[in-house]
Order: sequence, then structure tokens, then C-alpha cells
Amino acid sequence: MSFLCEDEIELRPVSLNTKLNNEEYTSSLNQIISVQYNQIDLGKTGYGFDQKFEGNEANLYFMRMKEFAGRTINDVINDGGKNLHFFRTDIRGNIKKVFDGIDENIAKTNPMIFHFALDPEYKGECADRKKGTRNPRIYFMVGIYGMIHILFFDPYHEINPNINM
Repeated sequence: MSFLCEDEIELRPVSLNTKLNNEEYTSSLNQIISVQYNQIDLGKTGYGFDQKFEGNEANLYFMRMKEFAGRTINDVINDGGKNLHFFRTDIRGNIKKVFDGIDENIAKTNPMIFHFALDPEYKGECADRKKGTRNPRIYFMVGIYGMIHILFFDPYHEINPNINM
């Protein structure tokens, strides 16, 4: 884990179209996670946080955030990311369609996107919107200096359904 000195920080806004270089990504994966909400979808895509959280989903969200607090992304991955259902998401398939619906240039910047399950211990039926069966995922973009930008709420596991549950 590394810490930045004040003179090493060049603050600049990060959006979905911001192209980070490999050094910025590598450094960010090793910085303490800081959660940002400036890119959150509040209703543009169908996977926004304007959807209702059901049951204990809101509580589970904050439980995951507490688990990630004080850690780096690499810490989470190395300390059982698979058990937390914490995975990098390639920009293809459904997530590419979601991004293209916002701006077709997003995929060209190749943002580093991850997702995690709200309930990584879930062993029920596969998520299915038609049946009302939920198994939510949260998607975020890696920014600079350990910042993660919360993006999408996917209650029916539709954005990236091929990852094992």
C-alpha cells in the first residue's frame, strides 16, 4: 500500500470519458479506496440508483463499503475477491451497450470497471427480472488516487450475467 504526498497529487476531474494511463491505474489499485458518487447513474440507463432497494439490500451495500474501507482494490482482490464476488468487468456485451447509451466514446477510453455482489453468499435461484428474483451487483469505475466511482445498480444481474453466481 502506498501513500501520496501532497506535492504528488495533481487534482483533475475524472469522468467516464477520462482516459487514464497504466501508471495511474496501477497506482490507484494500490491506494486506499475512496468512494465517489460524481458519476453515479440516477436514472439514465435502467441500471440507476433510482431503482428501489428491497429487503436488506441497502444494508448489504453499506456492509460491503465497510468491508472495503481502509483497503486497496488489490487488497480486496488478494484477500478473497472471488469470495466477495469482486471482479473486473470487460467493456463488452451488455455493459458496452449501457455505456454506448450514455456516450459511444466511453468504451474507447477503456475505463477500468469492477463489480461486486451485495450478497456474495447468495445461494438462491439465478437472478431473473421476470420472476422477481434479485441478486444485485454494484458497478464502479476506478479513478485516480484510489477513488472508485460508483456507477450502476444491477438488481437482476443483467449487465454481466455470465459471471458465476
